[in-house]
Amino acid sequence: MKIAVISMIRESWGGSEELWYEMAKVALSEGHSVTHLSYLTNGLHPKTQELIKLGMQELHRPSFTNSKEIFLLRLASKVFFFFKKRTNASIKRVFAENPDVVLYNGTCYSIVNETRLLNYLFKSGSRLYILGHFNDERSSGLTHLQIKHLQKIYSFATKVFFVSKRTWKSVEKQLSTIINHAVIVRNPVNLHEVSILDYPEDNSIIQMAIVGNLITVHKGQDIILHLLSANKWKSRRWHLNIYGKGPDENTLRDLTKMLGLENRVTFHGKVNDIRRIWKTNQLLLMPSHMEGMPLAVVEAMICGRVAIVTDVGGNTEWISHGITGFVANKADISSIEKSMDEAFEQQNQWKNIGKAAHERAIQLYDPHPGKTLLHLISS
Repeated sequence: MKIAVISMIRESWGGSEELWYEMAKVALSEGHSVTHLSYLTNGLHPKTQELIKLGMQELHRPSFTNSKEIFLLRLASKVFFFFKKRTNASIKRVFAENPDVVLYNGTCYSIVNETRLLNYLFKSGSRLYILGHFNDERSSGLTHLQIKHLQKIYSFATKVFFVSKRTWKSVEKQLSTIINHAVIVRNPVNLHEVSILDYPEDNSIIQMAIVGNLITVHKGQDIILHLLSANKWKSRRWHLNIYGKGPDENTLRDLTKMLGLENRVTFHGKVNDIRRIWKTNQLLLMPSHMEGMPLAVVEAMICGRVAIVTDVGGNTEWISHGITGFVANKADISSIEKSMDEAFEQQNQWKNIGKAAHERAIQLYDPHPGKTLLHLISS
């Protein structure tokens, strides 16, 4: 079988790439061919390099990054990118391979802007599978014309994959269409083992963690900083550990300084050993505005930790409030503070809640997600 994977992210890697990566490893080991089309970045991620060594063909298309250059230079860059995009033949090369399967990996709606790709798809005999990792439940941001176009695209697809049932139903509502060929898939966890970790016994200072890309419009880390800057929270004994990188890191550092939290907040950067995070931290704070099903929540639960999340994406499919974690109604200070107050009132139960979270996550997670996805696109 010939498989083509189309990635829409403008970075060398992201959490959304982990599932197709696992699928590609299995496919290549079983003798299938895999072609990957990605946007050109400053360098290849080690996992991309690994797949190339295993036999994957890697193709690139140009990507425009809006810089803060002076107007004329920025305009010239846009013109250059326009012609570069028009003359790039990467999509044509993908379909020259006559792929049996095209897996589009992105957000739930990003494919609507893939005009050249769709023109080739509709004329080809390739089966289309859409893997939508998340959408914004508050608003689709789509025009009526885009909605009608997406209805056609989704109908054309052989299957549409979502990482949570909530995301699936949200998309149906926003697109005013029933998606009968939807399938729920699980992302792989970044853990070398899935046993529960011993709970940190030292409660003299509560260690809280935020884990994920530092993008406030998505992950809402700024909400937590504002919340913790109130006198009520400053009087409590806690430390906040922020793990991850992203475009809003400097903004969050400046906000931390402005709020007088420099001695109580530590930025650790990206940490690959997730279990090392949860050996010392007791709580996960995930104040997201939008999600599909965040891996950080799944990984914390598997490690036996309490997560305080917002009611977005698939969070409530994994977390029952007060039983396997805590759920805030929405991503604002008052809602999240209410859930944090409830959590702190039950501090003596955190170990038991963490154990229940571990048991729930072990029931739901897929230990072989790559193999599952390959089966789904093969059948």
